Amino acid sequence: MSESYRQRKRSKQPHRRGTRIEPAAKRTERTAAWAPRTGAPRPAPKARHSRRSFSALPVVALVAAVALVGAGVFALRGCLAPQPSEPVPVEEEDPTTVHFVAVGDNLPEISIANYADAQAGEVGDGDYDYRPVYEPVKSYVESADLSYVKQETHLGGDDIGPKGYPSFNTTDQMADAIVDTGFDLVASASNHSYDWGYYGANEHSREVWNAQPVVFTGTATSDAEAAEIATIERNGITFALLDYTYGVNGYDQEDLPSYAVNFIDKDRIADDVARAQEMADVVLVAMHWGTENLMEADEYQTEYAQYLADLGVDVVLGSHPHVIGPMTWLTGEGGNRTLVAYSLGNFVVNHDSPSAKNQLEGMLSCDFVREEEDGEVSIENVVWTPLVMHTDGSSFAVYPLKDYTDELAAANPVLAELDDPISWLGDTSAQVVNSLGDDFRIDV
Repeated sequence: MSESYRQRKRSKQPHRRGTRIEPAAKRTERTAAWAPRTGAPRPAPKARHSRRSFSALPVVALVAAVALVGAGVFALRGCLAPQPSEPVPVEEEDPTTVHFVAVGDNLPEISIANYADAQAGEVGDGDYDYRPVYEPVKSYVESADLSYVKQETHLGGDDIGPKGYPSFNTTDQMADAIVDTGFDLVASASNHSYDWGYYGANEHSREVWNAQPVVFTGTATSDAEAAEIATIERNGITFALLDYTYGVNGYDQEDLPSYAVNFIDKDRIADDVARAQEMADVVLVAMHWGTENLMEADEYQTEYAQYLADLGVDVVLGSHPHVIGPMTWLTGEGGNRTLVAYSLGNFVVNHDSPSAKNQLEGMLSCDFVREEEDGEVSIENVVWTPLVMHTDGSSFAVYPLKDYTDELAAANPVLAELDDPISWLGDTSAQVVNSLGDDFRIDV
């Protein structure tokens, strides 16, 4: 690219706020220019011819008197002349900011569905309430201007019912919980996207999500729908979300309808990114990739991450490994900087035989800031907040690590085996996230 993607962004409607102080000299000069004009002197009356004679002395006295009066008038005018005033506040432009958060794989196992069934009332009545699972992180998500989640399971309807590994299905009430928690962006392309075929993965699932107030992408029911660029606007900044997966379980790409699932393909990605850049100020790309249970970036991930940076993508949101991965800045060939989170880890999941590293998760947060002077959007205040997928064997919830207590850890059968689980979770987060030499803040 000949120039940075970010260098080509310009503001459309600047938002004016704040004050700018104008110099007093300029204010005085303008006040004088705006002062009303004084009337021209009236012409002196014509002299009357008198037969009487007069001496020079009264004339001299008269001239002196006129001079004194004139001096008084001049002095008075000097007192009334416009004086320099206090500076007048003038509005100036402040930057526009969007606070963003992102989390990893929402992959509820059958045990979590059973818990949601019990939370909704009578077990087996077909009603599910997943909201308690997300309650501990709800304030973090809904307080953001924009929030993202990877929905790894499709919503295939009651005919299929809740299913776990290896072929997942989640009931429709999951969409209500995601919206209630505060998420705005939902990406669905994953290796489990086609677990129950076209109806579950596409037709029914898409119908459910389209009825919710979210932006949904990754799977589609037609070529036209698949070609759409998902966009959303927040605080005057427009965001585009693209979503791709390395593959789907049990199928080759040619086995599926061309529109069903977005596969990772360089040509398609390049075309989508170019179109997204024409429509949005910020381009986010969700990538379902990597090696399961590996807390580092593999060769495939690093290759595609650099490719995305060279295209001018702003943020890469990684998922699939079921553990957290490194985060870093990459420089694109146009000089732009791309923020890459190789893996956000799990979000909500309960593996059959989980390890402590499967229960350690992450939430990426940052601010997108547009400077009104030049319209460029920058990424600032990047923070990694460790999360914990908690279970005591019968209940489930996802917690920020800084809100996770020793009592909760002691009740967690996996973490209770560690000598100091809270310290291990925090230390491991810092080591993995900054393993590529960056120094991102870890919020613990």
